[in-house]
Amino acid sequence: MKKQILSIVATLTLLIPMAIIGFAGFYGRVNADIPFDFMVGNQEFKAGRYTVSRVAPSNSPGTLNIRGGDSNGSATFNVNNAIDRGDSGTRLIFRRYGNQYFLAKVFDGYSGEGAELLKSKSEREAAKKRDTITQNTVEPEIVTVVAQVKQ
Repeated sequence: MKKQILSIVATLTLLIPMAIIGFAGFYGRVNADIPFDFMVGNQEFKAGRYTVSRVAPSNSPGTLNIRGGDSNGSATFNVNNAIDRGDSGTRLIFRRYGNQYFLAKVFDGYSGEGAELLKSKSEREAAKKRDTITQNTVEPEIVTVVAQVKQ
């Protein structure tokens, strides 16, 4: 009897977080005109119009895809859930180090939940660079691009 109870508890402990991850976060397709070159993971993208969406099938809740129009390329990347208590609508958030922009978060505006990208090797290297005058590590500037939801 104890083994059955432990087995049920262990199963629920694994399934509940997976269900939350699967249903929380980024739901729709987001379109945005990005006015600067940027990085997703270790891949560089040129300024232009992009669509961010979940990877089909929906059993990949932690994976998104970004696709550019006009042959700007595409990339698939892993994400974690992100929460923004301010719920500021549909937007893409970038971290900027000097003149390098890195996609950091995507919010589709349905709730205060969205998707947060893992920091890539390129971004970690950009973050380690030191200001040549102050010798301090450069802190990223947060840049927000307003987007539109596409159903």
